[in-house]
Amino acid sequence: MTMRHMLAAFAVAILLAGCSSGPPKRITPSAVSIQQLVASDGQWRLTIRIQNYSTVAMHYASLDGTLHIAGVDVGTIALKPDLDIPPNSADVVETTVKATAQLPAGDLAYTIAGKIDTTEPETHFKFDRSSRLSPAPGLPGTWR
Repeated sequence: MTMRHMLAAFAVAILLAGCSSGPPKRITPSAVSIQQLVASDGQWRLTIRIQNYSTVAMHYASLDGTLHIAGVDVGTIALKPDLDIPPNSADVVETTVKATAQLPAGDLAYTIAGKIDTTEPETHFKFDRSSRLSPAPGLPGTWR
């Protein structure tokens, strides 16, 4: 094989390598959970965790849902987080909810369900998460 043929083969290999698209881009439904609940003065301050399971960054435009504690509907959540979350990462947003139920002294079971809208990429996810929060030691009125 002459030097000319080797250079031509090398150039073709470089061009073909440049055509590859890289790792696949997967859009996976995001998850929503409550990271912390602080009860004071008739309001609950919620720290809501949004988990981006996609392989691309997502811009979260809105989050609408309902919150149930111990099976009781305690209110709605309507947020405009305007938040960018990198691939396979999470971030938190805070909101307040007017207290409509008495919180137990111990662990509490909750369900948060609704939908998330993203603008980049433009998509919509439904979420439904049930979990438990426990009182934070040394922090009265705080569950994590």
